[in-house]
Amino acid sequence: MFIPVAEDIGAIAELSQSVIAQALEDARAWDPRLTLAVNISPIQLRDPWFAQKLLRMLVEANFPPQRLEVEITESCLHQNLAQVRSLITSLKNQGIRVSLDDFGTGYSSIGQLRELPFDRIKIDRSFVSSLVDNKDSAAIVRAVTTLGQGLHLPITAEGIETQDVLDHLRQYGEITGQGYLYGRPRPARDLGEWLDAGQQPEAEAPTPDDPPARRAL
Repeated sequence: MFIPVAEDIGAIAELSQSVIAQALEDARAWDPRLTLAVNISPIQLRDPWFAQKLLRMLVEANFPPQRLEVEITESCLHQNLAQVRSLITSLKNQGIRVSLDDFGTGYSSIGQLRELPFDRIKIDRSFVSSLVDNKDSAAIVRAVTTLGQGLHLPITAEGIETQDVLDHLRQYGEITGQGYLYGRPRPARDLGEWLDAGQQPEAEAPTPDDPPARRAL
């Protein structure tokens, strides 16, 4: 309930920028192969200056844009498609990657996916975590992975918590996974030690208190 309240009182943009700035500072010292992923609020999507603000934060933190990935939830796409397209284009022009988060829970169409220059599709955890016991979830995951392959978009499966789910996902081809099976959220000060201890993921490091890193399946 914290985020909706912050959005309702108009504090979410300032709060999000503060969190992103701290995450950039923390991640700067990590292995340069790691990518930092951050979620942005639908309210920030409506800010025509958000891309410039983010670039300024990158410069102030001396953080390479190529190591940052911005995640936009699927439910945001139906609000203002033209503005979302403009934002994604601006971010990508700066070298920042952009992924479509929680895919399967919103209202996007295949046409929108073709029009918007996303770098990655992330399958919502509600489908991934239940795919072993739910045929509908398994069918959705399979369909999304096939769609990603057709559009030449990398796929990440969120919410991998058991070995059974991981084993099932491996039959869908070359995708990456994210979830508690790889590690749980931890404070930034502990995450650095965890990475130094040899637990480095193959694709992406989480922001503090965010879901753990992605790995190739």
